[in-house]
Amino acid sequence: MRSILLVEADSITCDAWSAAVIASGHSVITASGMREAWGVVRDGGIDAVVIAAYEPHAGVAELAQHMNALPDAPPIILVSASPAAPILSVRIHAAAFVPKPCDPEEVVMAIERLLWRVRPLMVDMGGEDEPTIEMRQLA
Repeated sequence: MRSILLVEADSITCDAWSAAVIASGHSVITASGMREAWGVVRDGGIDAVVIAAYEPHAGVAELAQHMNALPDAPPIILVSASPAAPILSVRIHAAAFVPKPCDPEEVVMAIERLLWRVRPLMVDMGGEDEPTIEMRQLA
């Protein structure tokens, strides 16, 4: 189970996304704005951040800049209908971009694709009592 931070101001959309992410087997933390999100990310333990951005200048770039300065920064998935969103997603080094309107399942698929890139793999070391965990980057 991974911890996913959902940053979405609209409570109905946030509830729908939360339900879908929880149904996929992950835990969810929600934030309604960028300041609240930064507090959660700064505390640690987040595996991915999904940010809904209605306006490119709504603090997303600042949040991403703070996050990217962290040693173990969680990857960002940007979700937006703004015409400037694809450029913003590149500028903030987002790992994925989901255009709105979208179904909650599309957000979950983006999370799953992102989390699939780096998974702990159990490796049998031939005779040791306990297997070791190896992180492998998948292309």
